[in-house]
Amino acid sequence: MQFQPFSHVTVPASSSTPPLPKPRTKSRFWNRRSLTLVSVVAILVSARALGWHGQRIAKRLIERPTCDVLVLGGTPAGIAAGLAAARSGAKVVMVEERAKLGGDITYAMLNMFDVPLQSAKIKHSPVANGIFGEFYEKLGVAFDIERAQRLFEQELAQYPNIRLLRETRVKQLLLEEKRVTGAVLRLPDSSEIRVVAAAVVDATDDAQMAARAGASYYLGRENANPDKKMQAAGLLFSVKNVNWNAVRAYVKHKKSVSMTELKEFKHGAAGSIDVKFESRGALLRLGGTSGNYAWERGDVIKDYVPRGPDTVVLSINFGRQDDGSVVLNTLNVVGVNGLSQLSRDKAHAEGTREIPYLIKYLRHRMPGFEKAELDQIAPDLYIRETRHIHGYYALKVADVKEDRAFFDRIALCSYPLDLHPYEKGDPNPFGPKRYLYTLPLRSLVPRKVDGIFVASRSLSATYSAAGSARVIPVNMAAGQAAGEAAVFCAQEKLTPHQLMDDSRLINRVQDRLRTNGLDIGDSLDTAAKP
Repeated sequence: MQFQPFSHVTVPASSSTPPLPKPRTKSRFWNRRSLTLVSVVAILVSARALGWHGQRIAKRLIERPTCDVLVLGGTPAGIAAGLAAARSGAKVVMVEERAKLGGDITYAMLNMFDVPLQSAKIKHSPVANGIFGEFYEKLGVAFDIERAQRLFEQELAQYPNIRLLRETRVKQLLLEEKRVTGAVLRLPDSSEIRVVAAAVVDATDDAQMAARAGASYYLGRENANPDKKMQAAGLLFSVKNVNWNAVRAYVKHKKSVSMTELKEFKHGAAGSIDVKFESRGALLRLGGTSGNYAWERGDVIKDYVPRGPDTVVLSINFGRQDDGSVVLNTLNVVGVNGLSQLSRDKAHAEGTREIPYLIKYLRHRMPGFEKAELDQIAPDLYIRETRHIHGYYALKVADVKEDRAFFDRIALCSYPLDLHPYEKGDPNPFGPKRYLYTLPLRSLVPRKVDGIFVASRSLSATYSAAGSARVIPVNMAAGQAAGEAAVFCAQEKLTPHQLMDDSRLINRVQDRLRTNGLDIGDSLDTAAKP
């Protein structure tokens, strides 16, 4: 199937409209002027009757584009979905509610990728492939936020078949018999357009569009605990005047610790290759480094006592930017409802009050931070968990631990089952071990609503398994797969639910992903269809 360029929908004049009678009196000029005047008055009266302001009439009489794939959300996953669809020749409309692309990278200052680094057995990160791998190769593990934004913009700009709409809200989803067929969009100037799409990708972090369409879901850890609590939200911030070489030297240092103290480190260091056991204790490397990325295992932060009642400070991840400033991922607030702006604002305020005390502590405790000063605070919280949609399959902890390769696998994933605390004092019950597993296409397809794929941290998974699947590399792989599957549905005139019903069709989507550079885990044992 060959896709055609964008077209503008126009309404033809009715062929049954009778011609106007010839004027009987006065001049032709006067009659034309009278007709024009009457027409204007009629339009204004009609506009008032419909509740419109006169100056907005022209704004509403604008183009009504159609597309093959509608991507809702300019997150990293949305960018991957849009690029995948565009590279397959589809007409793509991408909608972002805010002014800038990048989601958590831009607004939560999350300038580090959660990827397994190379080791003695693996010479490259196993998940650094596909569209995510393209950005990872240019940015590294930790990176400059503005440079990442420019890369996103430059890559999307290469494809004229992507129409990017910024500062645009979804006013209404178009539904036909529980199938999403498009959306009515409100543009920055308050005008509205109606976009009809063959397939839709919801790349919003919270599966906001799928939920609005009627997809069922549960909140936080609701599938195991009725309190619906969500993982702690992070507040990232950057500091300046940091001696980066001193930071790198410190985290490479090995410290003699007792076995009791070893167990207290957040990352469960007892199972780490950075531990050398002695007769009564162990030598523990205090962290690690890779380029502009460094981390410490909790030795630095263990004596800090937060002031905020809901504030938790965990072991620090450091991400250095091009100007020398360093972003810290360490400060968390428990009890946040990520779907409530009021709850988010309250947590952001508590975290903001905590930051000066934390920086003061680090000046005395962290080598390289002796002259550190606050640079920036992220405008948004880093929300780790909200909704989990009910999809055709929910990823489970056993799937992650057993390195399961699904028959409908669409991405190779690798990240620990990393659950940040739901309440103060909550440990992560799963430890630091990374697993290699695959993500099934069924986890991207909501059961109760058709026509839409979900590519975000809100994909279908138990809350514990989502602790691994929530990170950007997994979400971007899911986005690429969703974009490719959406194009396939458009070309074959299928819905996502129809795709789910035929494993042979799913195999064709998998072949397209392989061809386009995404490792879907073929090296793992293939599981039989349940």
